[in-house]
Formats: sequence, C-alpha cells, structure tokens
Amino acid sequence: MLSEYKHPYVTVDLLLFSVIDNQLAICLTKRDQEPFKDMFALPGSFVRENESAEGAVERLLSEKLELTGKIYTEQLQTFSDINRDPRERVISIAYLGIIPDVSMVKVPWMQWFTIKGSNVGSYKLCQTWDKMDNSNVHTNGDKNSSNSLDGNKDNEHEKSFLSSNLGFDHDEILQVAVDRLKAKIDYTDIIFKFLVDPHRFTAGMLRQIYQSVTGQEINRGNFTKYQMNTYMEHGLIKKTGSVAVGRGRPADTYSYIGGEKLWIRS
Repeated sequence: MLSEYKHPYVTVDLLLFSVIDNQLAICLTKRDQEPFKDMFALPGSFVRENESAEGAVERLLSEKLELTGKIYTEQLQTFSDINRDPRERVISIAYLGIIPDVSMVKVPWMQWFTIKGSNVGSYKLCQTWDKMDNSNVHTNGDKNSSNSLDGNKDNEHEKSFLSSNLGFDHDEILQVAVDRLKAKIDYTDIIFKFLVDPHRFTAGMLRQIYQSVTGQEINRGNFTKYQMNTYMEHGLIKKTGSVAVGRGRPADTYSYIGGEKLWIRS
C-alpha cells in the first residue's frame, strides 16, 4: 500500500543565466535562514501539493522573483542524493532559464555573478553589481555591451568566491547546467534566447554570446560557416535588409524567425 512509503519533499531550483561583460553569468540569492544561512544559493521553492513542478517554477518566477513576461526555462535534471538537504529527505528538480536583460531582475535579494574557471575544479563566481546601483551592468542589449549594436565597456567586480561555497549541492547543479548550455549552443538554437532584441542583431553579437557561453574563441569565418549558415539553411534567421554601423565596417542585421520551441539539429 502507498501508506507504507514516506513521501520525500520535492523542490524546484532555478538557474537563471545571462551574459554580462562578455561572460556567462548566474543569478543567485543569499539565504536568510538555516541551513546555509548567509551563503549564496540558487533560488528555489517547495512544490505544493496542488501544483506541478513547472507550475512551481512559474510561481517562483512571478511571485518571488517578480519577473513578468515570457522567460525561457527547461527542465535540467533531478538531484536526489539522500543527504543533499540536512533538514529532511528532499528531491530537487533543477530548471535552466535564460534572462536576456539582467535589468529584468529587480528584487534586492537576487544578485548576478559572472562564471569563471578556476584551478581547483569549482567555478569562480564574481559579483558584478550592487542592487542599489545597476548602472555598471552591461548585458546583451545594453548600449555598453558588445552584444548590442553600439559598443562595449569593462566592469569592476565587487567580490568573488568559489562555487563550492554555494549552499546545498548547488555547486554540482551549476556544473551540470553550464555543461548543458555549452553543449546545447552547438546543436540547438538556444543562443537566440540570450538576445534582448531577437529581431535585430548582427553575426558579431551572436558570435560574442557563443564565446561567452562556451568560454572558447571562434574566428569570424568559422562562426559564419558553421553557425550562421546553419541558421540560414534551416530557416531560423533572415536578413533584415538594414545594417548596423559601428567602429568597423557596416554589418548586416538579422531577425530570428524560429518558433518558441527549441530547434534541434538532426
């Protein structure tokens, strides 16, 4: 009988990614209660009895994070280590999300950190802005970002720590999520979810996002050959007929014409 089995608690944890100053970034919250009080962690919520995991994510986005509009999310993986939560038996369903413009996140308990490699296995997480002054944040559509049509500027980081110091098993979840993003950017069209304006962008902007997510440089010719041509051949993008004028030669602009669901390379 089902009554013989104790029900574990189920939570959702959300990894919200963006690109800041040409680096992949994650949005974290500082916990205000035990366990792991005063440590940074992924935003999350327990799944209520009358809702699905997807419903819990939607509630987390709208009520706790106060995000409006359509936010891209997808289920990442279930994490069920017996001792992952010191309070009780808790199973977490992790979701990956993409925020094209970091200014969309306005609540003071969420902070952005860029993700850098380290020589100890964990990521180095560098805080990028103060909630009281977000003028230094340069994102994919900001006038100071190389992923916009205007320019770029460096940002000063305030503090940093290793991802192994995240609460719970969120270091492991972050590692899995970053690996997933790096893989999917090659065989899906998830890259377009990072654009503030998917209806007007340049190949250079997409190339910079690609490099930011993968952490690897790719020359302009190879990006055009292996990425832009693929997008064109599969009807995912089209030229707008206009150009963007910057410091170099005028660049063709493109519009994303794919659907809401991810395209997957066959």
